[in-house]
Amino acid sequence: MEPYIRKRLIFGVAMLVTVLLQLIGLLQLSNVVRLGLPIPYFVPALASLLPVVTLLLSILPVACSRIFTERRLVYPAIVAGNIVFTGRVLGKLYCRFVRSHRHNFYEKRWEHWFQKRSCKIGRIERALQCCGFSSPSDRAFPFADSDSKESDMCVKEYHFTEPCGQKWSYETEMVVKSCMFVFFIVLLASFVCLFRWIRAYKKSKAVLHEFESVDEESDNDETPTSEFNKAAEAQMASVDPPPYHDVESRT
Repeated sequence: MEPYIRKRLIFGVAMLVTVLLQLIGLLQLSNVVRLGLPIPYFVPALASLLPVVTLLLSILPVACSRIFTERRLVYPAIVAGNIVFTGRVLGKLYCRFVRSHRHNFYEKRWEHWFQKRSCKIGRIERALQCCGFSSPSDRAFPFADSDSKESDMCVKEYHFTEPCGQKWSYETEMVVKSCMFVFFIVLLASFVCLFRWIRAYKKSKAVLHEFESVDEESDNDETPTSEFNKAAEAQMASVDPPPYHDVESRT
């Protein structure tokens, strides 16, 4: 396969993967907004933005080869920063939503919305087809007129009999795992970019060292030759030719 065709194939595959990862990030962002999940909005937003940044970093050495050659240290610094940032976000998501499995975290958020009489609870119930948090009458929407947390108005109005607690936490974990998958692919691609830069840097250093060694060898070969020529010329100049009258007398 020719190098040009191979580069086009690699670029096409990278573009396709970037578009798929960006769609995953946008889909998770819509799920966070639609279901009111207890996830910051910037997490799925980063999941849709970082693949594009990584794609630009992967094609930067080819598209801007002059800048890449003149400012070699800027590129690895940007790639290393992308690796550190993505790894930090990935670790935060894992520690907060995957490793802990804190059921109280979701309940506190639900309780906060219930105290504020937020309509987000009703939106979650309609989206997940459920009522209440731990039971159909536990802090459900529509809210009761009194301060009591028990209400069966949700079941009477929507006819949903399943609680929302487990469904809501499950949807949150699925969104988090999807975003973590995107961040992991971005992290892997960033390491590939950094490895490619290290290999190109070592290759350029090897070529430069080879040229320097060839120049040194050529200089060493020219020096003895010139000294030998000078010595031969000096020896020829020191030998005088025989006189002309001696040659005539002999004939």
